[in-house]
Amino acid sequence: MLGSIAKLLELYPDAKVVIEPSSDPHNYNFLISGQWVTIKKDHLSNREKFLLSLVSQDNNNKSINNQWWNFLVHETDKIPAEKINVRVLQFEVQKLESDDRANEWLSVFEDTFDDVVDSFWINKYTGILIEKETNTNMDKLEVQRMIELVDSDFYTKSHVYVGQFWPVNDKLPNIFDMERQLFHKSLEMKERVNNLSTVILDFLIEQNLKNTDMFKSLKTKINIDSKTTQMINTLYKCDSNLAKTSKMLFLHRNTLLYRMEKFHEQTGFDLKDRDDLVLCFLLLK
Repeated sequence: MLGSIAKLLELYPDAKVVIEPSSDPHNYNFLISGQWVTIKKDHLSNREKFLLSLVSQDNNNKSINNQWWNFLVHETDKIPAEKINVRVLQFEVQKLESDDRANEWLSVFEDTFDDVVDSFWINKYTGILIEKETNTNMDKLEVQRMIELVDSDFYTKSHVYVGQFWPVNDKLPNIFDMERQLFHKSLEMKERVNNLSTVILDFLIEQNLKNTDMFKSLKTKINIDSKTTQMINTLYKCDSNLAKTSKMLFLHRNTLLYRMEKFHEQTGFDLKDRDDLVLCFLLLK
């Protein structure tokens, strides 16, 4: 969990981290580092209510009257379309000054896709585009190039999560629940456009390993300097190719091998072994 959110939860133990802002008028909603936090107003003093109201995003939390959204978030069982496959692109856009500007941004964003089923804003910051599967859909790299152009035109900073294509059936809302979590995880990442392949590793580590005593102990075991971290990351990205890794690190091959041997002596992990390398790479995430 991000530090700023942890500090808020420390100050307000009743606050909750949620995927979507609460529609309950008795709650305050805050968007912090890409994650929503909600706090019940009746748990606050008058002074706290006044201070928090100045930064709350409650005025942007309007109900969404959209058949696709209602279906995806389990508010209705009515399937909006049949016999097609769709993917959901989720986006967060910063630095949009007004609703008109936001609608203009969404219109331009939508126009870059050929087979849009629907698109809409969820709140002031985030929205959704639903696209039908065809032979001409953009891949992640093409979406990344496109969003860079849109951001340069609007002076915005956008993050996009490109979902997988799925059949439109009663399983889609449950799949979307997971893609919402992956989207929020992607907001923490360096890349501005992500998909399942780029996010799933970090997500699974965080969900299943990060809080275990075994993972924490192993991570302490390889508490290493930045050069070793860079070596492990580069070896992993180069698929253990020593020549390519040496070139990227501007090291002689023998120097790289020496550092790998020293690491083996210190930790017991052999970076020439693919399984050990993958484990060390995961521990550094």
